[in-house]
Amino acid sequence: MDKGILTKDNIFARYENNRIVYYRIDSSIGADLWDNHWGDNISINLNEYYRAYLKGYLGRGQLRHVFLKHLPKHGLILEGGCGMGQYVVALRARGYNCIGLDFAAKTVKRVKSVLPDLPIKVGNVCDLSLGNESIDAYISLGVMEHFEDGPSRALKEAQRVLKRNGLLLVSVPQAFHWRKAASSPENTMLPENALFYQYAFTSWEFRTILINSGFQVIAEYGYGSHFAFRIRFEKFRSLLKRFPRLAYLDLLMDRTPIGRNLARMRLFVARKKKSI
Repeated sequence: MDKGILTKDNIFARYENNRIVYYRIDSSIGADLWDNHWGDNISINLNEYYRAYLKGYLGRGQLRHVFLKHLPKHGLILEGGCGMGQYVVALRARGYNCIGLDFAAKTVKRVKSVLPDLPIKVGNVCDLSLGNESIDAYISLGVMEHFEDGPSRALKEAQRVLKRNGLLLVSVPQAFHWRKAASSPENTMLPENALFYQYAFTSWEFRTILINSGFQVIAEYGYGSHFAFRIRFEKFRSLLKRFPRLAYLDLLMDRTPIGRNLARMRLFVARKKKSI
């Protein structure tokens, strides 16, 4: 595997100014990229896809644990950047008042074609059509890293719509030593047609961004820790192709300190400060 190329989607990673920057070698941008992403990844019958979520399925791992531990049972919850809306579906099945928003219009339309009453809509997490202090909790999974000018604008908008002491559950790709080592040096030329895709942040860096955006971090978790072994050990990558269930190592590792610090995604639980 070439250094810097980390996924089958032709994602090129380069270490720039103490931050890992990912570029996508693709002609799709913006909402089209995500409509294509969801369309490629959810090729099965949608009714079958949502079957488990309609019964409240939240997975077996860390996200389920964090959702059930921290989300308010009473109050309005927004998932900003909800994609196919599966967590909105599952949380509502469990009695949570959860709504969703995504800017990929074709994806939202596709979801509504099978779940017309699901409260998700097209929107922009940087310009929410919600009033000040109108929601109790905000979920953001793998969204904030995709803004080339950084996540501050989207986080300030989340801070605006959350009620006093409202909760933010936000995850971003985590930068750690093995991930840096798998990235190309800063002076490496970008491949042709490379477009900005996302950042990976150190835990310290994103924690600081949250504090500067008006939040107090109260807990941190990791999920997807098998990713560290995939990028570090070629034999593990080969075994993972043959035995995909090796990814279930996450169930054992994610809740440990080592798993948290080597996890693909760092999940922060933060509370809105009284003032910024």
